[in-house]
Amino acid sequence: MNFNNRVAFFQSLNPKQLSENDKANYYYLLGKTYYQNGKGNYALEYFMKAKEVYKIQKNYDKIIELNLTIAEIKRLSNYAYKDYKYLLDEAVAYAKEKKNIPLLCTTYKEIGNSLLEKIPVKSIDYYQKAKLENKKVNDSLFEAKLNMNIGLVYAEDLHQFKKARSYYASALQYFQKHNLTEYISYNYINTASIFRKEKKYDSAIATYNKADKLYVKNYQTNNKILLYRLMSETYKDMKNYKKAIEYSDRQKVYENIANEKEQLKAIRDIDVKYQTKENKHEIIWLKSTLKKGGMVIILLLVVLVLIILGYQNLRKKKKIAEQEKLIEIQKFENILKQQELHEIDILLEGQEKERIKIANDLHDNLGSLLATLKLNFQNLKLRKGERKDEEDQLYDTTDALLEEAYQKVRGIAHTKNAGVIGNEGLVPAIQNIAKKITIPNKLIVHVIPFGLDERLENAIEVSIFRMVQEILTNAIKHAEASEINIHLTQHQQSLNIIVEDNGKGFNPKKVDKKEGMGLTNIEKKVEQMGGTFTIDSFEGKGTSIIIDIPL
Repeated sequence: MNFNNRVAFFQSLNPKQLSENDKANYYYLLGKTYYQNGKGNYALEYFMKAKEVYKIQKNYDKIIELNLTIAEIKRLSNYAYKDYKYLLDEAVAYAKEKKNIPLLCTTYKEIGNSLLEKIPVKSIDYYQKAKLENKKVNDSLFEAKLNMNIGLVYAEDLHQFKKARSYYASALQYFQKHNLTEYISYNYINTASIFRKEKKYDSAIATYNKADKLYVKNYQTNNKILLYRLMSETYKDMKNYKKAIEYSDRQKVYENIANEKEQLKAIRDIDVKYQTKENKHEIIWLKSTLKKGGMVIILLLVVLVLIILGYQNLRKKKKIAEQEKLIEIQKFENILKQQELHEIDILLEGQEKERIKIANDLHDNLGSLLATLKLNFQNLKLRKGERKDEEDQLYDTTDALLEEAYQKVRGIAHTKNAGVIGNEGLVPAIQNIAKKITIPNKLIVHVIPFGLDERLENAIEVSIFRMVQEILTNAIKHAEASEINIHLTQHQQSLNIIVEDNGKGFNPKKVDKKEGMGLTNIEKKVEQMGGTFTIDSFEGKGTSIIIDIPL
């Protein structure tokens, strides 16, 4: 059934004759029909009607689903993120409460879309969060869409074309395998944009033409408007003005079919209409009541208002008292937590000092002693040149053992300068440890830094290095992983660390506190630094540990 037939079918029904449940579904399906055909103004009106009925029914699943769709419509209609952020916040909270992984993934993706223009690096964070959650349900199509979005950020905002192409290629492979022409078309358009930025205009036009040959079922009109505008601009860059005018004219033909400006205005008008609807109803009801009841009604209203105000005042006082009590409890808990964190800090600092002390003692005392012994044995052998062959062999063996012991002591002593305690910095130190623990054909460790162009404070670098070291140790000992990825991303005011492995995973809730003391100490140290610590793991699905630290 095509679009016109579906709309005609819905219009043949009278929603007033339907049950409340059927009425809500009627508005929802009609809105979805319009939205899938690029008519957001009509869609929004029916979505808002459906939401009102779902609220009466307390159908929260549908309300949250509509919140996401309405947020997407507003984003595409150039609303500021803050104007619809509350819709996405509600969806995140609801998804976590209900443990609805697909909903949480979709919401993280929509937040990433909303932040893409203003804070592109932050949008990648939310796309990566969505990918981590998606591992639990293995939705390959959703992952391909996320790869497209991540590639778009790298191409358009960060100008890292190699990474962008990698993500686009991964997505395209899935789209072509399943013959998803709509997404293949978008992929070609995005890839052509990279060629254009690289001034490879012929390659860009060839790729745009590949997109033009595809039929995009649900968004054909809007897709053609975008495609022909980009092709016209590319021909203009090539100074081929004849072709530029040709594709500009094609763009105008499709714009006449769907006047986007009128749609945007209609969307805003509908939004204002539904935001003020309840207030208008209250004003009309109040005027009607005053006309019918005169002064008696006014007096009753005044008394009612005074009663309500008195009741609200009592509730407010009670709430303030409860909040004050809660604040006192939180203060006490914070004092205990600070004491605990201070003890952990002292413990970590003591461990660092102890490492240096042991290394120095080994180097200065035992190391020099072994070196002296080795020298004595060599001199003894020279003086006793007439000894038998058996004695010579004994001297040689003893000399070799002393040499081995001396080298081991030197190796231990040199650990005092390993990691970030030396001059190389955080990233080289982590790359160094990753190189050391990598075993060809058995375990590979990747370090992926971004934005860490300058050194951090030494105390922060030491803490982060020890955290990563402890996490890697756990992964090697327990996870049985063949690949570990360490992402280090510095934003303007924070540092994001993700350590993910493809090992056997575990249930964080079932970890014995004694066995998991390393992770517990890391979590408390991160809290002390004002950050957040998250373990994302399922048995058989690998483990991802996410740390966010403010700078």
